[in-house]
Amino acid sequence: MKCFCISLLFLFPTLVVYSNGLKPKITFLIAEREYRTEETLPRFAKSHLDQDYHIQYCQSDKEGNGRHILRNAQEIKGADLLFISVRRRAFDKNVMNMVRQHIKKGKPVIGIRTASHAFQLRKETLPVGHEEWTNWDHEIIGGNYQGHLGKGLLCKIEETSILRNQGILNQVRLPFTSTASLYRNSPLPVGSIPLLVGSVNGYPQEPVAWFRQTASKSNVFYTSLGHVDDFKIPAFNHLLINAIKWCLESR
Repeated sequence: MKCFCISLLFLFPTLVVYSNGLKPKITFLIAEREYRTEETLPRFAKSHLDQDYHIQYCQSDKEGNGRHILRNAQEIKGADLLFISVRRRAFDKNVMNMVRQHIKKGKPVIGIRTASHAFQLRKETLPVGHEEWTNWDHEIIGGNYQGHLGKGLLCKIEETSILRNQGILNQVRLPFTSTASLYRNSPLPVGSIPLLVGSVNGYPQEPVAWFRQTASKSNVFYTSLGHVDDFKIPAFNHLLINAIKWCLESR
């Protein structure tokens, strides 16, 4: 019953009117080395978002001393939505505080793929003056990341039996197949409402897309999809477009 009540709030959002008729600002945080989102996300934004949104990018190096330095980080301030594609980085305390303040203000967040383990290092010394956010996955993303299945296993993506009319799935043609290795996130924490599940032959189904609300009323959408080939699938692009609209219109 608790989950059902939460779902109703998401299904009937309150429309936000942005001041002075300005376009909503989406700031992308891109800092990962596996899935080429420094290429796929700007291309996605140019094709689907540029007309309706003000877009900014914050990025860091893939390797070396610059991997924990986020360039253009000042664009986090004033963002209406943070779109995160980050893997195991520890940015400086000022940057991390800006992310925390964004969420504390009740502003929305979208995460794809490695965003579930965005701010947690592994076998690496924390740079002086920098911070991890080790509880980010449970506290903000609403996931339960426990690694993934091996590469090369085709994953069938389909909807759950919950919330079939949820607007995030509008025009998302299902099922479709992804080459992305299936992330293990079962069971999801209470309050995370699954939209899509992934299936690989011989393994249990796993949630691959869900939405939730943080304690500070930030709306969050996350999908463990986001492989470079996923962006070639119209259904995946529609999923992201709808999620952005939902996040910004339901504040």
